[in-house]
Amino acid sequence: MTIEYSMILRAGVFIFLLLLLLFHPLFLRADENSNDWRREWSLEEDFDIAIDTEGYHFPVSIAFVPEPGSGPKDPLYFVTELRGRVKVVTNDRSVYTFAEDFINFTPPKELPNASGENGLTGICLDPENGYVFVTFVYQDENNILRNNIARFDSTPGTFSQKPLSMTTFTDVLSREGSSPSHQIGPCQVYENTLFVSVGDGFLIYPGTRNYFRSQDENSVLGKILRMTLGGKPVRSNPYYVDDDITKARNYVWAIGFRNPFGLKIVDGRVFVADNGPLVDRFIEVHKGGNYLWDGSDMSIATNADVVFVPAAGVAQLDFYPEGLNIFPERFRGKFYQAICGDPEDDVTAIKGRSVVTLDYSFKQNKVLSPPSTFLRYSGSGFQSLVGLAIGPDGLYFVPIMPISDGRSVVFKVSYDPESKHPYTLGNETSAPRLLEERGCYGCHTYGENDWGKAGPSLDSELLFSSISGRLSSDEYIKSVKELDSQETEPYKSYREERSEVVRKKGIEKVRTWVKYHIVEPKFDNPYSQMPNLGIDEEESEILSMFLVPDEPAWRVRMWRKLHKVIPEFRFRHLAYSFLLGFAIALVIAGGYTFIKRQK
Repeated sequence: MTIEYSMILRAGVFIFLLLLLLFHPLFLRADENSNDWRREWSLEEDFDIAIDTEGYHFPVSIAFVPEPGSGPKDPLYFVTELRGRVKVVTNDRSVYTFAEDFINFTPPKELPNASGENGLTGICLDPENGYVFVTFVYQDENNILRNNIARFDSTPGTFSQKPLSMTTFTDVLSREGSSPSHQIGPCQVYENTLFVSVGDGFLIYPGTRNYFRSQDENSVLGKILRMTLGGKPVRSNPYYVDDDITKARNYVWAIGFRNPFGLKIVDGRVFVADNGPLVDRFIEVHKGGNYLWDGSDMSIATNADVVFVPAAGVAQLDFYPEGLNIFPERFRGKFYQAICGDPEDDVTAIKGRSVVTLDYSFKQNKVLSPPSTFLRYSGSGFQSLVGLAIGPDGLYFVPIMPISDGRSVVFKVSYDPESKHPYTLGNETSAPRLLEERGCYGCHTYGENDWGKAGPSLDSELLFSSISGRLSSDEYIKSVKELDSQETEPYKSYREERSEVVRKKGIEKVRTWVKYHIVEPKFDNPYSQMPNLGIDEEESEILSMFLVPDEPAWRVRMWRKLHKVIPEFRFRHLAYSFLLGFAIALVIAGGYTFIKRQK
């Protein structure tokens, strides 16, 4: 059988052009700011942001060497990667692999899917002994998820580029399981003991609720644990009975947590950032305390020093220490909290993906003011801000996903009024931020959220369908004429706007209506229940373009799915379209030739 190759060529070109026609606006949109990552971040006034190092894969947490050596190749900080590598960065900003291939874990689905959140997470250092501790989840021989801790031995004081040996504390944690998003968290060394936080496991045992184990001192789940640097029980722990490493109670220091993914000890005082279902919390934790997680958001909020409403994913926590003068006075002596958001959910993601400061009074034992945003992710791509640490010359933070130009990096934020970052907090004009700040989700649903039911869905396909039907009806034209005869406000002032809506067609008609409705909800409907939110014309233009995009909704959804499969889907789309077009053409031509020869 001979395939007619001229037909394949023609069919391939046709299909390639068809694919490009369908998707090219999305490709162009994905590429237009690909080299301008600075637009993705908004900072406090007079600060600047720079890429400190790059070359990572799903970086998660960061830990600085307290007193690094003076040589260019002496370690400065360590970074964990979710899939099982520990990287070390030296003073000259070279990045080396410190350790790898010590955990067994393959996610069923990769990030940004939630099932990809497990892996190598927390890290903490013990400079006196040169220990590097990491926390992680692995799959045992039965593919059951388990929590674990590894200790790498290194050069005391300055550490080293490679570990001398590795010890795991498997027996401490292996009797109970773990689960996605509810795994072991961070760690910290204090006075020759190791503090570790552990999530509640979340329904890993069928027929039970894991908050019961959070309240049970005979379980390691939902706890703050304390152990020796060799993984043994500490006799002064509140539930200690003996040195048996198989008894969870020997390690328990505090109980009643859900997902304590932030942990910081300051002058012996322990602070935890704990993730709840719909609210998160920041709380000072005391030896033997019960922090009441019982499956409800009420329990998360009870006795908390700060409640984050709604939950946005509190992650790595650090404290600006005394004697460090890299920031102005008002930014010193505060906690810095990473809020990661959810990269798979547009709504919760825009509520998070930031760094906030917490002004805690150690004398009054309370937070003195609401959390203040120090840095915010303002981009539109999938992102999650998970790790941060105060370094010797700035705040370093770790976004888990690649930035817009495809690099995976560690950022440094420094105080620099002379060359400050051009995008400051309060000046962002992104539609998701406007929807959040104006309270739109209180009345409307959007994406996967299920909060507001009073108003229609803001999803573009549903919104376009419901509005276009109304605007095209004879009843609407009649109502406009009646309002044009009114001499009362706001109807008198919006005659021209109503006329513009009537004249326009298709997408422009709906978008124009949305724009004016956002500014003045009663401009064409005296019975509108939406309040006037004080949104100006510029903000309304941004929102209307976002809610009624040029691309059809089905194409936007397909782009999002492709973006999850191929996160760096940019210029390569041309090659993919070309290859896909000719593959389809080959199949069609082969089938056509076969049928033709059968005749």
